Amino acid sequence: MVTTNLNRIDRSAESNQAVGLSHTASAYGIGAAVAILFNTILAWLKDSYDSLNTAMAHTLGHHWTTHGVVVVAVFVLVGYVLSRRPGDLLSGDAPIYALVISVAGAGLGLLAWFAFI
Repeated sequence: MVTTNLNRIDRSAESNQAVGLSHTASAYGIGAAVAILFNTILAWLKDSYDSLNTAMAHTLGHHWTTHGVVVVAVFVLVGYVLSRRPGDLLSGDAPIYALVISVAGAGLGLLAWFAFI
């Protein structure tokens, strides 16, 4: 049984064919990218509107707790919805690139927000 799995892996590596992500992994990769960008936008909004920050603080006891729960909910919801859609979402390594670009963009966005505003 183990030999069969190893042979399958060896054959795919020798054939030089790109092995992409599964449909579900792509869906949740896109969900993570969306959640990362949403996290940044929510941080901007909370800092811009004291009423939103106060409402989030009253919801679960602290605004960062509510923030985290909402971001995780966005990740799960987007990943779940996209994983149920038929067909390819993004081909090849595109979900990985989307994730890397969203992390870089969100990081730069937060840096700019807190450094200059």
